[in-house]
Parts: sequence; C-alpha cells; structure tokens
Amino acid sequence: MRLICLTAFLLAGCGQTLYYTPPPANSDLRVNARARTVMINEVSMPEYAINQEIPIQTPDGGLQADTDQLWADLPDRALQVALTRHLNQITDAQVAAEPWPLSGFPEIEVSVTVETMIVQADGRLRFTGLYALRNDATRGGRIETFELFAPVPGEGYPAIIAAHEAAWLQLAETIARQI
Repeated sequence: MRLICLTAFLLAGCGQTLYYTPPPANSDLRVNARARTVMINEVSMPEYAINQEIPIQTPDGGLQADTDQLWADLPDRALQVALTRHLNQITDAQVAAEPWPLSGFPEIEVSVTVETMIVQADGRLRFTGLYALRNDATRGGRIETFELFAPVPGEGYPAIIAAHEAAWLQLAETIARQI
C-alpha cells in the first residue's frame, strides 16, 4: 500500500493526472428477492460529489479537492454501476441500470438521491441520502433514508476510493433486503 501511495505522490508531483476506480468489494449476504427484475435509475448527487474531483473535508469543515486526483468515471454513474453489480451478486433478481435493456418493464425501480458523500476530517466517509423503491404492479413502493459510514482503510486516494465502494456495498445490502 505504501508503494502505491509513494507512486501516486511521485506521479502527482510530476503534474500528471491520476484516475481512480473503486476496487470491487464482495458481499457475503445472499437474498431471495421478491422481485424478479430490478432497474437502478439514474443517481442524483450534490454538485460537489458529481464532479470527477474527489472532495475531502478539511478540519474547518470546508471541502478540498486535488484536480490531479480524479475519479476514472463520474461518481453518479460509478455508484449506479456499483449498485447494479452488488444487487446482481447479492440477490437472485435480474438487475440492470437505466435504460432497461430487457423486454417489458422491471418489477421494481430503485432511485437514489445522495445528500452527503464526503470523506470527513476524522477519516471516515459519510454517505447519506434516501432511496425509493417503486413497484408499478402493486402501485406501491417505499422511501427510506440512509446514513452510512465507512472508514478510509489507509492513506491516499486509493484508500479513499475503497471507502466509497465499501459504503456503496452497505447501501446495496440495505436495498437488497427490501426488494
């Protein structure tokens, strides 16, 4: 890990932009979903979180980002893809991101609105918001809030991105229990 951080530091010192992707995390949770098909709608995020810069909270509460350290993908799309991957792994449902690629319509649509996605000055990622599950067949659904925390497991941007993936996995496990 230190070698990765040292390499990232040296490359950043050369003025080279580095791009990061979350390392895939796996869940031990397995859920028999009530729905056979699930679609993850577009994810909504606050402006500071939707950009490729990775915001980190400073001790005074401000947000700071290094323009040479970027997400390899847009964070909203990365979260949508991660939720799709995790829910396919965790549940027995067929899960796809919007637009729905199969014939017909999905039984459940999942919408996520992120309120906070910040690496705090205390070294934890705070991930809050709400998710909505819509089921047109039963004309029902539910809206739930979430507040999740994930420790940043080390130094540097690879550890920060790993914390995001851990929080996203926690959200996928929460949603899996509801579908």
